Amino acid sequence: MDVTGWLLRHTPPRPMVVTAPGGTSARVAVERAVLARGWRPALNPARTNLLVVAGHAPWLEPYLRRVWDSIPAPRVRVDVPEALDERLLDDALAALRDPVRQRTHHTEPVEDVFMADRAPDRDGLTLDELHVPLGPVLAYWPAGLIVHTRLQGDVVTAATVEVAGAGTATGDAFWSGADPVARRLDACGRLLALAGWTDQAVVAQRLRDAVLDGRPADGLARFTARVRRSRTLRWLLAGVGHVTDGPFAGDALTRLYGWLDGTGPPPDTRWALDHLPELLAGTELANARLVVASLDPDLEPSHHG
Repeated sequence: MDVTGWLLRHTPPRPMVVTAPGGTSARVAVERAVLARGWRPALNPARTNLLVVAGHAPWLEPYLRRVWDSIPAPRVRVDVPEALDERLLDDALAALRDPVRQRTHHTEPVEDVFMADRAPDRDGLTLDELHVPLGPVLAYWPAGLIVHTRLQGDVVTAATVEVAGAGTATGDAFWSGADPVARRLDACGRLLALAGWTDQAVVAQRLRDAVLDGRPADGLARFTARVRRSRTLRWLLAGVGHVTDGPFAGDALTRLYGWLDGTGPPPDTRWALDHLPELLAGTELANARLVVASLDPDLEPSHHG
């Protein structure tokens, strides 16, 4: 009995979708296809077996290689540079379940190594300080964004922001001509996915797709009410990424509710990039991606000034 073949045939696909600058259209198309197939997305390399790259950016390859090397076998990479051809996903699934191809292409994972310095912590002790970059290859992460963090333990002590590949995107700014409700629902879905509420992230994506298609967003009020009722979500997001004043005053929970109700300010990528370092300083690393997602910066050409 071919145990490996049997296991591969019963391996569920777990796509991790990452976006290159200019790749939002491809990302949305991939997410639609993933929903239609009933596949459950993965949030990190350790849980994925399909690395799906939405958009095309040659400068991204070194980052993609590092992520690829950390994905355990079986694994397949899928590139969707522009419009999605569904056969790409069919072929990827076949490759994922093909023992010969998996044996041929398997290499040992190579983990990133982060260097530690010494720095005083908040209690006056001298502790190791790690330099850890976030991005640009992460699920539900702004395309082209790299946040360079310094960590003591699991706390971000300082952060700087880099926009990688600036000016190299070839796609159109996807949200420029779209209904703003669709973008808010997209942002809701990304934040809910990172918060671990996969079921409602899926609902947000389905509602987003309905709005993009010009169809009635049936269930929007029910979705909004359910998200607002969640005590777990309030506990998780309250106080995260708190802004003291101005149009973005509040925390990640406030911004999520603003997206749901359409009462929040329009997205401001420049504001987000300028304020991310101060918002991330003192934040636990586990919350850093929630802070970024709650600001929803869009680095495609017409939104990044």
